[in-house]
Parts: sequence; structure tokens; C-alpha cells
Amino acid sequence: MSDYDKDTEASAAGPRTLRRGLKVLAALRAHGHTGLSVTALARATGLQRPTIYRLLAALIESELVKGVGNTKRFASNLGEPAAVPAVQDPRIGLARPSMQKLAQATGDAVFLVVQDDHESLSLWREIGPYPVQILATYAGKRQPLGVGSGGMALLAALPDARIEQIIARNSDQIELYGGMTAREMRRLVENTRTRGYSVVGNHAVRGALGVGCALLDKQKNPYLAISVTAITERMPAQRQREIAALIQAELQEISHRVHAA
Repeated sequence: MSDYDKDTEASAAGPRTLRRGLKVLAALRAHGHTGLSVTALARATGLQRPTIYRLLAALIESELVKGVGNTKRFASNLGEPAAVPAVQDPRIGLARPSMQKLAQATGDAVFLVVQDDHESLSLWREIGPYPVQILATYAGKRQPLGVGSGGMALLAALPDARIEQIIARNSDQIELYGGMTAREMRRLVENTRTRGYSVVGNHAVRGALGVGCALLDKQKNPYLAISVTAITERMPAQRQREIAALIQAELQEISHRVHAA
């Protein structure tokens, strides 16, 4: 390998390592002072445990991350991300009653996601009563559009040409989400359109599966998406269909509230 090739490889690896480190840090911030174990971090980020150990060592050395007491968990030294106030985006106020109903009905975590150019932006989440929750994202988190079930529901509602633009724009990032590829993303778009709802597993969060549905505005543009995410074992195909029906019913209610506002 020439010196040029080595330099090129090093320059590509640097940003990739930084993105992975930021991903670990974001997951820790989302869990506050309780922190996460390496196994939980692997599940939350989709990264391999040896990679997480290396990233944690650098983050601890930089005093961005600390160990939690005598446990095997780690926590961020930066505090939790600020919650997004309900007044900041009117879609939160419109969706929250439905999200709360869905969280109680399914027992699982419910997420409100919107499109922001080539990314998905999480606006809110509601936690269900089931003991094991998949907290795949938090208010204010961004990720490439389509790697999560809510984002995939939004992506699939776009015109084909726009979908290709977004996939191309995100091509250097999507592989960090459980090995997502452009080909797999296109397949998920087709499946979403066929079903009428998205099903995405093991990409945004390992060991998790989400079902998402999008609400369109009067111009047929994606307005918002709601998704329900649980551990994969709780999401057989029949339950996926049942949850999708529940979400779609609540989206109808949200649509009524939009028109009444």
C-alpha cells in the first residue's frame, strides 16, 4: 500500500470513528445517570462490543464518560439532552394524546418522527408499561432518513427521485446502522409501500424491531410518522399488523385534530 493510500484510508477512518464515538455518547446521554452496560450499548448502537470498548476508553480518557459506581455500566458526563418543549413544534401537541394511548395499548415505546431534509428528527417519545423498553431515540435526535421504522415510513411516502437523492446523500452513514445498505433501504421502501406500514429491525437498534406509519398533509407530503418499537421477540408478523392498525387509527385521529386546529 502506498503512502497516499494509507493517508486516504486514515482520513476515511477518522470521521467514521468520530461518528461512532458520538453515537455511543448520544446513547449514554439518553439514559442519564443510570447509564448502560457494554452489552446494552451494543444493542442501542448496533456496534460490536470490541469497538465499544475502544470508544469508551477514549471517551473516559477525555472525561466525557464515566463508570457508574461499582457496576459495569457507563454514563455520560455531559448530562441528559434537553427535552423538546411541546410548544416548540405543534405536531408534538397534536400527537401526544395518541402516543400515550398507543404506549398503554401496546406496552411498548412510541416515537414521533418527522422529516428534516435527508434526516429524520425525533420530536417526542412515550414509554409503555412493559418491563423491557427499547428507547431507540429521544427528543432532538437525528439520524439518516429510513434507518428507523418511523423514518422509513416517511421515506417511502416520498417520490422515487427524492428517495434516490436521500439514499445517495446518506450513503456514507447508513452502514453504521446495523450494516444498512442502499439496496436494503430500497427493498424496505418497496415493502413499506406494499404493506402500508414500515417494519425495520436490527438497524437503528440491535435486537429491536419497529413498526411505523406516516401521516400525509393535503399536498401528499409526509407530515409526521409514529412508530412503536419493542424487542424482536415481541414483534411476530401478526402483532406487527395489529400494531400498524392501531397506529393508523390514531393517525386518523391526529388528522382530525389537524383539521380542527
